[in-house]
Amino acid sequence: MASFTKNTAINTPFGRNEYLRSSAGCKFESYTVAAATIPAVTIDNVGGQKSLQRGVVMAKITSGPDSGKIGPFQGSGTAEVQTITPTTVTAGTFTLTYNGQTTANIAFNATAAVIQAALEALNNIVPGDIVAAGGPINTTAVTVTFYGNQIGNVTQMTVSNASLTGTLAVTTTTVGVAGAADGRQTLANIVGLNDTFLPWQLMESDREVAAMYIGTAVQGWCLEMQADNTYVVLTNTTADAMRSTKGLDVTFK
Repeated sequence: MASFTKNTAINTPFGRNEYLRSSAGCKFESYTVAAATIPAVTIDNVGGQKSLQRGVVMAKITSGPDSGKIGPFQGSGTAEVQTITPTTVTAGTFTLTYNGQTTANIAFNATAAVIQAALEALNNIVPGDIVAAGGPINTTAVTVTFYGNQIGNVTQMTVSNASLTGTLAVTTTTVGVAGAADGRQTLANIVGLNDTFLPWQLMESDREVAAMYIGTAVQGWCLEMQADNTYVVLTNTTADAMRSTKGLDVTFK
């Protein structure tokens, strides 16, 4: 049986207090939690620990091997931003390479729109995947933000200055985070608040839990998972989505 490793130091409490405002009128449904959706964390300097708290917002998994199960509701990710910065650029052309694909030659004074079009001409980027801003590149840095199919932590572009007078450099100014892509990122797939504290069981296998789908809870005592697998206090956006929707009516005080 998997268990938390014990030590002689003073241990950090990891359980949570009651998340309900009142137990009157609450209704619960049974679900299977996919162990793969629970991130491994470090507790008391011991890594690889998995626990699921009460009051965590849970959502249906609608794609992939765990389809039909549930896991923590999770945002769909944050966009990565990469910046192309010029130094004394006065003539010539350059190219950008992304994930093994290289653009056609781009003029030294190209606008952000021209750079975006050159990147969208690659086989691995489609319109809607990126947005370029700033420029023209010979005088002003251009940012490239990765959306759509490229959401998350993507490969950093490289630049060839071989035919350029001056230099361009690419840096990652905001690292993207992938987030969920299996249905748990969709507000309409929320099933309720977890009511079953699992301090270690998900280290072994999937487990059954009860999720409250009708009732009243304290918003400040409930949690939702961010795209980077950390938890924050339940946001107003998610709380609003859990009120008076089909099959779900959780109110917050």
